[in-house]
This record gives sequence, structure tokens and C-alpha cells, in this order.
Amino acid sequence: MGVISRVVAAVTRWSHGAWEVSQRHPTVAPVARVARHYVLEIVAVLCVLALVLAVNPAQLASTFRHTDTRVLLLMLPVTIGTYLARSLGWYVTLRAVDVDVDIRRSVAVEFAGQTMVFLPTGDLARIALIKQVTGTRRSGGELTATIAFGELIFMTLMGLGVLPRVATHPGVALLVILMVLVHVLVLAVLIWEPAYNWAIGLVEKAGPLQRFDAQLRAIRPAFLELLRPRVAVPVILCNAVAVFLSYLLFYLALHAIGQTHVDFVAAMFVLALSWVISSISLIPGGVGPFEGLLTVLLIANGVPVAAGAAAGLLFRGFNDILMAGVGAVFLVLIRRGRLHEQPRPDGRSGRRAATRAP
Repeated sequence: MGVISRVVAAVTRWSHGAWEVSQRHPTVAPVARVARHYVLEIVAVLCVLALVLAVNPAQLASTFRHTDTRVLLLMLPVTIGTYLARSLGWYVTLRAVDVDVDIRRSVAVEFAGQTMVFLPTGDLARIALIKQVTGTRRSGGELTATIAFGELIFMTLMGLGVLPRVATHPGVALLVILMVLVHVLVLAVLIWEPAYNWAIGLVEKAGPLQRFDAQLRAIRPAFLELLRPRVAVPVILCNAVAVFLSYLLFYLALHAIGQTHVDFVAAMFVLALSWVISSISLIPGGVGPFEGLLTVLLIANGVPVAAGAAAGLLFRGFNDILMAGVGAVFLVLIRRGRLHEQPRPDGRSGRRAATRAP
């Protein structure tokens, strides 16, 4: 332990010294600041590049040249349907905390938010967008609760995709247990007030986070509101549809590159396991670890290396890059005020908010 501590201290001193030296150089300083700000994104790009180089770019390109365009066309509505289902689930939670928004605008904000999916805490960009579109006075903490609630349900349902293979892969059972325990722990902290207050106190020891005290304390009451069956049940159903369509999208990606021998259950297992494990990484969207792990799991299922990497990249291309492009259109419309809601003459939203105020 002493040796490890000394090594860590030495590395820390060296890193700090290198940073100080770089800041005194007129050319290196701006580059170093950009690299430090976008370090996770840079790591993600390097991971994907490493995967492409390891697989052999020529074989990967050859695999893509032989993709079935008919299957690619079928993947388009499946991708859109996935995010429509998630949008409907978010719409239900927004209405539950008295955000006066219609389905069309909640879908637009959900889609626009996909442009930030590769940024740290990119999902929370929807908070500013929904405030801009609706003019809601709901706090950032309440809106954060709606996003966290949907993401927690989606991740839980996605992870259940490994269950059909637990019998043949006993080692996966431990992962399922850990996943369930983590989600139960998160729910326990959010539901049990003493644990929640302890967690907030722990977070607030970090000086920069103290200014978010009000938002952090608003998350729990809103989250408890969302646990009511009339809210939770439709949100679970919407996310269940979204998860199924995600499985289908990956299954179609495999078929598009000619890997028709992989059945739906196997595709579901590979996607679920890759998704859950890569989500643990600090890299936004799990870019890099997700594709690498997915490739390894597909190799174990009899898929050639190049085809496995191509399937992961194809899924990523539709699920994230395509949706970022679609979302960019909605983001421009929102920025230009084309999708902003007009204030209601009866002031209904304001009165509803007033009845909920303590």
C-alpha cells in the first residue's frame, strides 16, 4: 500500500508539473486547455480508433460495402420508434410534476437532447430546453428527477436482457445481482429521507457543488411523486417498448451485415451485457468500451471480428449519430423559437403549480 501511495503521489506531482509547464507555452497552452476540457470525449474517440485499427480497416470497410440496404431502411423507423417511446415516457413524468407541455413539444425536446448525448451529463441538457420551450417554473431538481426516473427504468429493463442466458452463463448471474443491488440502492437513497440527506451532505462537501443545494433537495420530492402507479406504470410500459426496439435495432444491424445465424435472444444478451457494463465507465455514452465489449461478445457467439465491430458501429450510427442529426433539426427550431409554447390565457399551469407549493 505504501508503494502504491508513493507511485500515485509521484504521478500526481508529475501531472501537475507538466500542466504548469504547458500553461507557460503560448502554443501548447490553448491545446492543453481544450484537451483537459474534452478529455473524456478524446478518450472515447481514441478507443473507437483503436478498435478500428485492431480489427483491420480494410476488412471493416469490406464488411460495410456488403451491407443489405433493405435492412438499413428498416432500421430507420425502428430507431425513430425507440426514441418516440422514450419521449412518451418522459412526457408522462413531465406532466406528473405539472410541466404544462404537449406530446409534440416533449418529443421535440427529447430528440433535440440527443445532440448532446456524447457530452458528460448530456441528458441534463433537456432541462434547459424544456424550460425554454414551455417557460415552466419547475425547478431544475424536479426536472432532473423526471430524467433520472426514465433513465433508471430504461437501464433496468435493458439489463434484464441478459436473463435468458443466465442459465448457460452462470457468471452473468453475479452481474445481474450487482445490477439489481445498485438500482435498489439508488431507489433506497431516493426514497429514504435520512439516506438522501446523508448523500446530499456528502456531495456538498465538494465546494463547486454547493451552489446546487436547492436543486439537489428538490429531486427527492419529485421522484416520490413519480413512483405513484398511475405515473410509474405507463413510464415502464413506454420504456419497455423502447428497450425492445433497441434489441430489434441491434438484431437488424447484425442481419444487415449478413450475420443471420445470430438469433434474437443472443443479440439481446450481447447488447444488454455491453450496455450495462459500458455504462459504468465515465465516458459519455460508453463510446469505445461499448463497441469493444460488444465485439468480443459477438466473437464468442461465432461472429467474425470485422463483422462484430461493424455491427456495433452500425448500431451506434443509427442509435446515436443518426438521432443526433435528427435532433439537430429540432434543436435549431427550438433555438429559433418555432416550438415555444404560447402562454395559456387561463393561467392553468401557474395555478396548478401554486396548489403544489408548500
